[in-house]
Amino acid sequence: SPEEDAFFATGAFKPNPRHPYVDLSGRRFRVGSIGGSKVFYARCGVGMVNAAAATQQMLDVFRMIGIVHFGIAGNANSSMSIGDVIIPKQFAQTGLWDWLKFKATIPANDVTELDFGSYDVPNGGDNELGSIGYSTEFFYSKSGKPNSPERTLWFQTSQNWLEVSSSLEGMALEQCVNASLCLPEKPKVVVGLNGATANIFVDNAAYREFLYTTFHVSSLDMESAAIVMTCLSNGFKVIVIRALSDLAGAQDGDNTIRLFGPLAASNVAKAVVQFGKTLRGFHFQQSI
Repeated sequence: SPEEDAFFATGAFKPNPRHPYVDLSGRRFRVGSIGGSKVFYARCGVGMVNAAAATQQMLDVFRMIGIVHFGIAGNANSSMSIGDVIIPKQFAQTGLWDWLKFKATIPANDVTELDFGSYDVPNGGDNELGSIGYSTEFFYSKSGKPNSPERTLWFQTSQNWLEVSSSLEGMALEQCVNASLCLPEKPKVVVGLNGATANIFVDNAAYREFLYTTFHVSSLDMESAAIVMTCLSNGFKVIVIRALSDLAGAQDGDNTIRLFGPLAASNVAKAVVQFGKTLRGFHFQQSI
């Protein structure tokens, strides 16, 4: 993956010379360090099931304090730009649906509704696809009562790690893919917005606008909410760092992920490494 290639290209990850990796259930978990801190690295794969499975396996098998998840994402926020790095404060799972009959009433636990008829061209008329009700997750946690999940829409990343990540704002990021292909503005790091996750690659301007207007989300991806939810369920710290690679359908012509995906991957890798070094200093100060 471009994110993995960019991460290892930084040279910051130093493999353990005696035990460089462990292979489990088809995944390679790499053992090493960044800036002197012990690190386990794994590629979770695409989609929420892969993400949750890899996360749970890491938490069960290895001794760790938390997970730093990173990758690229679609941009749903017109005030953000391709190449920007976003470190959201919370994620919603926007792919848990009740697909309803035409003119049906959404269930009480659903938080909002997408009505297909509102998107007919020309406007007006009915649509037999009906509507979609956006439901909440059943959240099980070690701090909760067994078999009594909470209905939850938003899953927050760890507050103290989010505060540490604010020091990344203002760091230098790459602006050019090559000498002839550059972004119009210098990319930036933005901390504290909202992100959305679903098993959907969004490349549709109307749906992008619906997600932004309804949930006020800036990044769209296919793994983050599952990883955050799994970490919180088990009582571990978690943070997500994503770089924006495309406009999720708002662009003219083809999706830009092939053009700017490698640049976004490079920027997120730099941010992850910098966060790791900063976090080490934070934990050292906390332990004094």
